[in-house]
Amino acid sequence: MKSIIAIFCVLITQAKVLNFETTRMKSTAGAGNASLLMNEASLGNPAPIAFFKLSSLYFERSSTTYTDSDSQALESSNYAFIASDATKHLRGSVALIKHNEGTNQLKQMNLALASTLGDKSSMGIAYRNVEKSYLYNGTRIDENYKIVVPGVFHAVSKDFSVGFTLIDPTRKSPNETKAIAGFQYQVLNFMMIMLDIGADYEGAISDTSVVKGAMQLKVFDDFFLRFGAYDDKDLMERGSGFGIGWVGPKLVMNFAIKNTKVLESFELKQDSQTIKDSSFSLSYRF
Repeated sequence: MKSIIAIFCVLITQAKVLNFETTRMKSTAGAGNASLLMNEASLGNPAPIAFFKLSSLYFERSSTTYTDSDSQALESSNYAFIASDATKHLRGSVALIKHNEGTNQLKQMNLALASTLGDKSSMGIAYRNVEKSYLYNGTRIDENYKIVVPGVFHAVSKDFSVGFTLIDPTRKSPNETKAIAGFQYQVLNFMMIMLDIGADYEGAISDTSVVKGAMQLKVFDDFFLRFGAYDDKDLMERGSGFGIGWVGPKLVMNFAIKNTKVLESFELKQDSQTIKDSSFSLSYRF
């Protein structure tokens, strides 16, 4: 029994609390800063929600497996609820997120507001209240920070769009501040190519850069295949994602698997580990 408890303590010590992403974001490895997304308004670029004219209720359940350098594994279950309304002139979204693995916890409440700036442009702002609690080298680390994320979106043409976000410009959280530019291009009405690039604008680009690339393929009229990869030098993470989605008249279902490699960093209070996240979400639009 003591050996089991000891192993469990090692596991929770090495489990990193990742930033939360929706199922769709996991399938594209986080890419989509220039995509027209509704449920992701408070998690990515808040501006695109301004172009929707409906409401949405979103629920996500995910399971995460952490494997350290000794091949020991820890599993966790997480959930999120997002309510969005875009029927008024000022569109908005609220997200409630809870994430547990062992004694490590993430609690998050997000709010996003956006409005159009004409027929092709919009701007928005997101507010995130994040609470993290985790063990590192036997020490309990508690983090509570509040950040803002202003964003803009512009449809250059029906096939090409751009988006820009400034994450945590007031620097309330270490290693979160970044300027991200996103690009999306549609090819022949069945393929979407997404690219997000950015870095900490006050740091060395070579040390803080983040690159995310993804592709979405339309299968039939209502099924979508997505896959992507990313490399975040600031958070010392890299990984890939894959997913499938079904879009009905009112219901939207998504499933995704994301694999993340975390590098050891004393500054970021994280150990080397591999993380596998499988996620399912259901959205009802009305």
